[in-house]
Formats: sequence, structure tokens, C-alpha cells
Amino acid sequence: MGEKEFSIYIPEYREPVEPQREILDPVAMIITESVDNESDLISILKRVDACLLTLNTQITRTVLEACPGLKVIAKYGVGVDNIDVAAATERGIPVTNTPGINCNAVAEFSIGLIITALRHIQRSKDHLKGGGWKNETFTGRQLSDCVLGIIGYGNIARLVIDKLNCLGVKRVVVYSASNAPTQPDASGLEFTNLQTLLETADVVSIHKALTPGAERMIGRKELQMMRPTAYLINTSRGGLINESALIEALNKGWIAGAALDVFDQEPLPQDHLLLSMKNAVLTPHIGGATIEARREMVMTVAKNIVSLLTKRAIDPKYVVNPEVFTERDIGCLKGGDVR
Repeated sequence: MGEKEFSIYIPEYREPVEPQREILDPVAMIITESVDNESDLISILKRVDACLLTLNTQITRTVLEACPGLKVIAKYGVGVDNIDVAAATERGIPVTNTPGINCNAVAEFSIGLIITALRHIQRSKDHLKGGGWKNETFTGRQLSDCVLGIIGYGNIARLVIDKLNCLGVKRVVVYSASNAPTQPDASGLEFTNLQTLLETADVVSIHKALTPGAERMIGRKELQMMRPTAYLINTSRGGLINESALIEALNKGWIAGAALDVFDQEPLPQDHLLLSMKNAVLTPHIGGATIEARREMVMTVAKNIVSLLTKRAIDPKYVVNPEVFTERDIGCLKGGDVR
């Protein structure tokens, strides 16, 4: 077998691996060395054409300046918080992700967390494990009597709303700073400001990106606006919540509880105070981790890497920074090869 034309660095695979190998192996040599620091990362990226990353690998401006031969940066999933997209754009490097693929998985998981919190499922399991049985403190709430507050109005938020309506939820109110409809919503969905949502909802579920200015959007002031019987759900990004304020809110009873799949620091440190709190449901960032979504995601990201390296078209929705392409290239992205 002859020498392969391209090389790709994958510090850690997302399963399943084999579908990715089948796509990448014919065109590229795959490097999977782990690194301990930025210098080691640079030494590898200097030798490759593309990289495929999780959130655990940081691509900074310093890294990009040291690796002029890098042609493609691909990211599993949606969030690109770990990549300096502006610096990549300046160097004409496309950054790709896979929006939309795990939307239904995250939406389903969000509903699961809501029900788990409302019905005290995790806490009652711990009680049973300790030798207990029925306990009046496990008497929960049912969705049909709850007002659900949804922060955000992207693809996942809309799926969550659709599923909640199918479950007969009492009422849904929505806050979106960026993409709320300018005309009254045809479905009768109620849009409101953040304060009204927080004061009204029995459950507040966050479904928005960690955009500049959105960091810690739920802090001490916002938590004190919520009902003492309300629950906070987050399957988006940990940085949207001030965790110190949330711990205070859970300790002082400002809210009834929280269900979190994402955190400020991941993995969550073993001595983190949230781990010892009975009114906090915690999961290790698995909202989008279904067999179906994961397989589609890894195959899509691998196909996009190969397409960009070989100057073939990809769907522009997978390009985070389309401005790296000329107008002619964008036309090609939509329906042809980029030559």
C-alpha cells in the first residue's frame, strides 16, 4: 500500500471507532498519541493536515500560529468552546462540528431529567439502597400540573417543547434573547422575558449556547427569582450557571432542586459540593450519548474531514466559520466540489 496523502490527529475517539476508520483510513494516516501540554500538542499538529477533537483538547491562537500546515479542525458534537475560531478563521482554516445530529437525544434526556427531578427518582433509589422504603418526602409533581420555562429556542428547545406538549404539560413559557419569533407564534407558544419566566415556571430548563455575554446568566439574583418549589435543569453548558450561587440556592432552599448534565469543570471533581447534595440530580455529560446519535455523528464528522481535505463539498451547516471560503467556494459547498 502506498503512502497516504493526508494525516489526521485524533487525541481521543468518540465511539464507535470502526465506522470512522472505514472512512478515514483510505485517505489518511491517523495519529492517536495523547499529550500532556500545549508544546506536545503543537509538536503533533505541526505534522498533520487535520485534527478531530473532543472538548478536552484546547486549540488556542498560540497552537494555530505554530502550525501553519493545519488545514481542517473538526469537532465531535456542537460546542466549539475549546477552539479559538477567530484565530482559525484568520488563517483560513475551516472549523467543523455536527449540529443537529444529537438534538433528539438531548431533548429526550432533558425530559428524563425533568421527570427524575420532579419525582425524586435518584434520591428515592439512594433511600432504598440504604434500607428505606416509602417516604412522604418522595411525593412528587406531575407534568400536567407544571409550568415549564424554556431558556433558548433552538433545535433542541423546540424538540423539548414538542415532547412536553405531547406529555400534556400545563403550560410552556419561553425566553430567547436571539431567535424569538418577531410575530406571534402560530402554535400559541408564550414568549416572555427572563425574569417573568423565572418567577413563573415550576421547572426551568436551559437550552442555549454558551455565547459571549451568556456566561453565568443564571446567578444569585436569577436563582432568588425562582419559586422555592421550582427545579433548574441544564443539558447545555455548565458555564451558563454560576455553580457557587446554585450551591447556595440548593442549601438555602431558594429552589427545590436541580438536575445537571453539564458543569463548569469537566470531569466533575470528586470533592465538588454538588456531589453531596441530595436535591441535585447529576449525570456525566451524557445527554447526546445514544447509540443512534453517536454513530451518525462520528460518521458525519469523518466524512466532512475527508471532503474538505480532498476539496469535495460538505453541507455548509457543518461549517462553523464559512467566511473562510470565498463566494465561489460557498456555492460549491452547497452543491459541488471546491476546486
